[in-house]
Amino acid sequence: MDILKTWIVKMAMVTGLIPILRTAVEATTDYAGRTMWFGFAVVRLLALYVSEQPWSKLDLDFDCRGNGTSEFCRKSCFSNHFNVPIVSLWNSAYVFFVVSVLIMELFTSQLRHNLTKAAVKKKADHPDGPLIGTWASDLAHKDLVMDFHHQRTLLVLYLFCVLMRLLGELMFLYILMWWHLPLVSRDSYDCSTEVCPGPFTCLVRFPAEKRMSLYLLGSLSIILSLVCVVFGLYSICHYLAACRTRHDECV
Repeated sequence: MDILKTWIVKMAMVTGLIPILRTAVEATTDYAGRTMWFGFAVVRLLALYVSEQPWSKLDLDFDCRGNGTSEFCRKSCFSNHFNVPIVSLWNSAYVFFVVSVLIMELFTSQLRHNLTKAAVKKKADHPDGPLIGTWASDLAHKDLVMDFHHQRTLLVLYLFCVLMRLLGELMFLYILMWWHLPLVSRDSYDCSTEVCPGPFTCLVRFPAEKRMSLYLLGSLSIILSLVCVVFGLYSICHYLAACRTRHDECV
């Protein structure tokens, strides 16, 4: 039964990856770093699946011993010890990352629509001509590639999305290392609650696996934070600063 359940979960995860990969490949509009961010979304989803496995039976992995130990007191100690959300918070962080990517996709799509309408009105005889602020790319198999040198509004929005991801990753890293890691950092824990004074000695089984999952998510979060910093600085220097230096016409 457990094998069948695991197989179903794997198939559901693979099925969920297909729309993400298709969106990254088949979109008609591209911009700098687009494929990279969608790639990180896929890697993040895989890392979540691997990291959640040691935490899937957390209630069964928690045990307590002491005078007058009962299932009620064990659950009371469990609720007292794991008093912060874990897996649900990981998934919420992933949703936040995907939303920051989709915001950029939404505004890029809207900008493409506006540029197309403007080109049709300006050149009724050549509605398929090149649009200002874009360039055609047969090599990339895209209809349009947004040029940040000319699209300053889009560049500012892009930097805002990158800043959102950076702040989200730093907050997520803080939660992993200062909220979740202390929950499994010791071999045993002393427990005493209002309904069960105890004292009880409690432990969490397989702490090494649980810590490893936290290190995996934390490492990926550090990598994403560094990429956000490097890519943000590169975009500012290469597009925004260069645009001001050359006095290009930016919209």
